[in-house]
Amino acid sequence: MSVLTAQGLSKIYNSKGNIVCTALDDIDLHIEDGEFVGVMGPSGSGKTTLLHLLAAMDRPTSGRIEINGIDPSKLSDKKLALFRRRELGFIFQDFNLLEALTIKENIILPLVLEGADPILIEERLRPLAEWLQIAPLLKKRTYEVSGGQKQRAAIARALINAPSLVLADELTGNLDSKSAKDVMESLKALNERLKATVLMVTHDPFSASYCQRIVFIKDGRIFSEIRRGSNRQAFFQQILDVLSVLGGNFNDVPFARA
Repeated sequence: MSVLTAQGLSKIYNSKGNIVCTALDDIDLHIEDGEFVGVMGPSGSGKTTLLHLLAAMDRPTSGRIEINGIDPSKLSDKKLALFRRRELGFIFQDFNLLEALTIKENIILPLVLEGADPILIEERLRPLAEWLQIAPLLKKRTYEVSGGQKQRAAIARALINAPSLVLADELTGNLDSKSAKDVMESLKALNERLKATVLMVTHDPFSASYCQRIVFIKDGRIFSEIRRGSNRQAFFQQILDVLSVLGGNFNDVPFARA
């Protein structure tokens, strides 16, 4: 079953002096239920624009997007806010945790905003915190935990509402190699355990190697696509090979990280 369908997606920006910039050009993208998909491309290729469109933070110039059969662009502002809260989970590079709240309060915030029953909240929180190895940290404030622990808390927050689609933006960008590895292994395990559908934008070949499928974008268009087999090391090498053809700026990631 397709969770996300994007057809003929284009985004054109008009700047002062009527200079036209085409950020995306005729993108087709389909993501099936339970898939873990990565999006890669050089800086300026259109990755962030695509993420903003899929997150219903911006509207396409042409084409359409459906998430679970719903076109977000046709919703009123009020219904769109509810749609994003209920159907989408977000994981950001800078965590976006609230310092005034504990780790637990940050994680359960989406359910609290929905007015969920406290029993349901605990039922959702407990297994996520244990799977992500942050159960002992729930009473701590964000400044008392490491970057990797913050990102695992952000993953828990993104998943606690059981969204149709989780959107991740450079989620390992602020982490060291060990923390990045821990976070990606956690996200991969939750994708497999919960069948969570994840789309991740990244510059990092190491992080991308945890995905099942990578879509490469260049100059606003889909350049190519590769799928992972049983060997993640071989997939990592495939990713590097495509990036070498694409050109542009990417992290210099040593083979040892894979």
